[in-house]
Amino acid sequence: MTGTTSRTGHRGGPTSLRAEETSPGAPLHQRTCRAVFCLFAVYGALWGPYLALLPQLRRSTGIGEGHYSAALFIGALAALPAMYVTGRLVDRWGPRSVPAFVAVFALAAMVPPFVGSVPGLFVAVTLFSCGSGACNVAVVAMASATEAASGQRIMNRAHALFPVGLLSASLLTGALRTAGLPAEVIVPLLDTAVITALLARRGDLLALIPTRLVRPRRQRISRHALDRTGLTLCVLAALAMVVESSVQHWSAVFLDESLHAPIGLSTAAPGIFAGAMAFGRLGGHWLSGHVSDRSVLMASGALAASGALLLSAADRPVSALLATALVGAAVSVAPPTSYAIIGRRVAPHIRGAAVGSVTSLASIGLMLGPALVGQVAGSLDLRTALAGLAVIALAVSVLAVTVPATPQTDEAHAPVDEAHAAHR
Repeated sequence: MTGTTSRTGHRGGPTSLRAEETSPGAPLHQRTCRAVFCLFAVYGALWGPYLALLPQLRRSTGIGEGHYSAALFIGALAALPAMYVTGRLVDRWGPRSVPAFVAVFALAAMVPPFVGSVPGLFVAVTLFSCGSGACNVAVVAMASATEAASGQRIMNRAHALFPVGLLSASLLTGALRTAGLPAEVIVPLLDTAVITALLARRGDLLALIPTRLVRPRRQRISRHALDRTGLTLCVLAALAMVVESSVQHWSAVFLDESLHAPIGLSTAAPGIFAGAMAFGRLGGHWLSGHVSDRSVLMASGALAASGALLLSAADRPVSALLATALVGAAVSVAPPTSYAIIGRRVAPHIRGAAVGSVTSLASIGLMLGPALVGQVAGSLDLRTALAGLAVIALAVSVLAVTVPATPQTDEAHAPVDEAHAAHR
């Protein structure tokens, strides 16, 4: 990534972030890397208890699949303006605002265990979605700005720590629930612990490079930033995220309500999925050095489809957990690989904006996937809804066939627009 990074901006396209008040080419200190990694680990840890306790939350409120999917839809819609506002505030306030957005998400994540009615659950899910969306924009913008200022690539490694944090918090939540600790105690306890860890690194966060982020005036994405292949990859990443978020949200519910698994196993499902994602991304990184990106994407979709079918047909908790892990490991490779291809295809002066645009559009699949599964489960049943994810995963493989085996690089891209060059 070069001198600009991006986040979702106004309707016309993403706006870019420019590093100021920095020393060009200054090395990224090791403690700064650890601070960025801490942000992603904390972000994942705040998701862990919510996913692990989802079956209990649904039992305590008596909400069905249809109403829960409606709550997820409302939360997803509410998160979009929250993400937009957060991006503008991060632009204006810079790195010092990031811990505040993470803290806001931590407070929102404490609400779900205390609700006891369907209307209360709607409110809790909406607050959680808004907090998560704001936190996501803040931590990704911070990692992007650090990459741009330092010239070092840390985005993939940072994203790998999200499932690690989620896995750790999810498994710990399951263990504490098995020990008899109520959810009303577990969630505030864990969220307070992760925020304490974040505050312990507050000095490193404030030492991040750059110290201030602003938007260049009139900076817009070129109409040539995404060609037909780029748009195909955008759709591909969104479909992969539908599968990813759906299995991550509904695996614990499936084990609890369809297979009647012990509470320790059902609450462990999201964590096992997250751990498989971390290993899948490491495996995908290795595999991309030996085969083409097209082959990686095709294999990702095919294996994820197989895992979704195995999960829908599972009759024992162990087989369901293994299928959940297969889906997580397979589907986790598709979005990062898509972003990498797009980054190589666009011209350097719009690379950050193009990748940011695709990331934002793909996140729609991440937010709406669980709601779509809930709608199908409410009309039919959860097994059928999970089996339907196999069709979406196969669509990933089909779209991957259109991806060039040897992607075009930015040197072959259109010349740099003079207006953009002037802003740089």
